Amino acid sequence: MVVLVLGLTLAGCVSLTPAQESKVAEVQRFADRTTSLYGVPPVRISVQSATNLNIGAVYRQGNIYVNVRMLDSPNLTKTIAHELGHYVLGHDSIIPQAVSQAEYQRAQEVRELDANAKAVEILMRVQGLSQSEAVKVVADGLRRSRDAQERNGLPLTPGHRPASAELADLLARFPAVPTATAEPR
Repeated sequence: MVVLVLGLTLAGCVSLTPAQESKVAEVQRFADRTTSLYGVPPVRISVQSATNLNIGAVYRQGNIYVNVRMLDSPNLTKTIAHELGHYVLGHDSIIPQAVSQAEYQRAQEVRELDANAKAVEILMRVQGLSQSEAVKVVADGLRRSRDAQERNGLPLTPGHRPASAELADLLARFPAVPTATAEPR
């Protein structure tokens, strides 16, 4: 009964399989370890109905809203680490000094790149991965997104650069990671 109540609380109105409920609990534990380690208030994981907006998850004001489809995705760990990166970096506030839509878009793109890099740090500090392993997790997620964008014409996630550009930025930020480990095709 407690698991059912927990699942409904975490998932809102979305029906989840037992395997998905387990994934939500795992993601919440990852978030709890992250917030504890970084000394920030807890963040709540909520599961949202599937959309066609190419958004796996989004961080907003102390909540990470996860698209139900993401629970079965190989990108789940990368995506949650990325959204936790937004939270740890304090990306709640409106972007200051953006006087035009183009300036706002550029500033948002930089936030996304910074969240990718922070995701690597979070995976290292919270999950105990080596730098190479953490970069590989994030790079693999970006690579899958890049391939889907190129192969299927998937639209860009709002606020993001093309996944190929985000991948190039990530690899430039971690030059010590062997390219062969981070970028196999």
